[in-house]
Amino acid sequence: GQSLSINSNPTQPNAPLAVEFKDFQLETLTKFAETDTTLVGGRLNGTANVKDLASTPKFEANLTIDQLRYEKDQLGTLRLAVNNNTKNAFEVNVALTGVHELRVNGFYYTAPQSALDLTVNIDKIEMKNIESLSQGQLKNGTGTLTGALSVKGALTAPRILGDLTFNNAGINVAYVNSYFRLPNEKISFTNEGIAFNNFTLIDSLNQKATINGKVLTTDYKNYKFGLDIRMNNFRAINSTAADNEMIYGTVFLTSNIKVRGDLNQPDVNMTVNVNKGTKFFFALPANDPAIIDQEGIVQFIDADAPPFNGQKALKVDSVSKSPIKGLNLVAAVKIDPEAELNVVVDPSNGDALNIKGDADLNATMDPSGKISLTGRYEVVDGSYNLSVGPLGKKEFKIVKGSTIVWTGEPTTANVNLSAMYEVNAAPIDLLNQPDLVQAKTKLPFQVYLMMKGELLKPIISFKIDLPENERATEIGSLAYTRLQNVNRDESELNKQVFALLALNRFIANNPFQSLAGGGGGVSTLARSSVSKLLTEQLNNLTSDLIQGVDLNFGVNSSEDYSTGSLQQKTDLEVGLSKKLLNDRLTVTVGSSFALEGPQAPGEKSTNIAGNVNVEYALSADGRYRLRAYRRNQNDVIVQGQIIETGLGFTLVVDYNKFKEIFQKKRNRRTRNIEQKAQDETTN
Repeated sequence: GQSLSINSNPTQPNAPLAVEFKDFQLETLTKFAETDTTLVGGRLNGTANVKDLASTPKFEANLTIDQLRYEKDQLGTLRLAVNNNTKNAFEVNVALTGVHELRVNGFYYTAPQSALDLTVNIDKIEMKNIESLSQGQLKNGTGTLTGALSVKGALTAPRILGDLTFNNAGINVAYVNSYFRLPNEKISFTNEGIAFNNFTLIDSLNQKATINGKVLTTDYKNYKFGLDIRMNNFRAINSTAADNEMIYGTVFLTSNIKVRGDLNQPDVNMTVNVNKGTKFFFALPANDPAIIDQEGIVQFIDADAPPFNGQKALKVDSVSKSPIKGLNLVAAVKIDPEAELNVVVDPSNGDALNIKGDADLNATMDPSGKISLTGRYEVVDGSYNLSVGPLGKKEFKIVKGSTIVWTGEPTTANVNLSAMYEVNAAPIDLLNQPDLVQAKTKLPFQVYLMMKGELLKPIISFKIDLPENERATEIGSLAYTRLQNVNRDESELNKQVFALLALNRFIANNPFQSLAGGGGGVSTLARSSVSKLLTEQLNNLTSDLIQGVDLNFGVNSSEDYSTGSLQQKTDLEVGLSKKLLNDRLTVTVGSSFALEGPQAPGEKSTNIAGNVNVEYALSADGRYRLRAYRRNQNDVIVQGQIIETGLGFTLVVDYNKFKEIFQKKRNRRTRNIEQKAQDETTN
């Protein structure tokens, strides 16, 4: 086992004190500190002796830590020898061997002032351990770091001389998910500070970013900058929404950046070209983050993720005011027409703006944090995917020449955007001329959505148009003339826009009559909506009517043509459910009764238990279930009533992570109990 002993020999005043460690686990210290996370671990052996405690203490220690680790990474074996045999000084000899090879030798002086005289030899530091050391900000490290440094002078202003070299190294910057190689790059420490001479980062497409210049300092507390950074079609960002939910994508930059000033007020002057191949996404934060989707049976939840996945919703003011203070920034930004920008308006339903355009913008930020943006963005191509409720998505094409103009604050830009959605529809309902047979021919009508005014508070309007080449025909001319009147009447315009988007047709003056054929149009939608409302109200009224059983009602409305003419059909569905055998057996019976319209062939109006469903839980927890059923239903193809019977087997699994499906139930239950206890402790 492990031990820590402290002894004095002989047992008298001012006797030497000896401390001995035998297989002492560093993790034990975390238990004393009552922390859940063990950052440092290893096995400590060695001795430390102190003499002349009452006068001038003499200290000498020889310690060895085997299997030294930081978080999950093994670092090797650490040997430490310290003594103060030299007056007013501690001699230090440190050696790390095994995974890493590092040696530190020299003196720490306590008088006349605190000073250092150390030699640091880095024979090999493996970059693979950079993830834990950087708290996950850097990952997938490869290669090694080597170098030699001398550290001398006062502790408050040390003089560091030497070089650090990255050898065939590479790192992935987690925030942007970009992997950069450092083939043979050197950082030099001089009397002036830290120097970079063609320090090169190479992206995964072999494009380079170079850093030249110095960070001037004499005490490693105060810094002045003299850096030049150049990029040539450099892939600076290569991330997905999984890396960063708000800002992600692929971004290629050509830039020239000059960093001057000091820590109190850095001055950054840059020219940036956003190049072809860029596909950048910005997701607008939701006002009320909630479950995004519940489609299907499976609902995925990341139990380990903090609220908002670590992201905070941006306030509108934050776009005009930076949290960074003291920085003086001037940037000239040019965007290539082939660079694609995407604004995810609503991640839950996929509403997004996708545009390509040409822009010359000037951005500034003063030391107070105020951001200013001037310039013009002209759209060359693009689209807006709009979800129209349960009717699916409609893709509006952005009209070329649409513009966004900034004259100061980023949020007060003036927008002039037009987007068009084309619908092939017959104009007969628009013209209200039932005898005009030619009006049943479909024409390509264009629905325009226009945004004008301030970017965050735009005025939105619509317009319906017909291409010029379609106006030459008789029907096209009549339709175009009618559209001019519709566009001047906002109420009529909104009605026809909704009809084109929702029904792919116009609405006649009598909205419950369609001249174009193909169904009842708005009347069908209205009856369907009323049916849903009645269903909900009936179930609410009967929820507590009969104890011990569950009653369910449903009202379905449809159109019936079985008699050769249109007739409205309404059916009332009634279901009764009862649980037996300690809730393991569920029996459900029910039937459908015709309230309106013709009876389907084969349908029995007196069939009290036309639908039967029996479900039995094979296991006590309900995970395995057996189901048998019989039900009556109308079939459109056979135009009559059919009886369907079947037998099914159901497996139900509750899990928070996909891998838990394959874990044993006992392990999953244990983990859930531990998680619940942890949550209660946190709360």
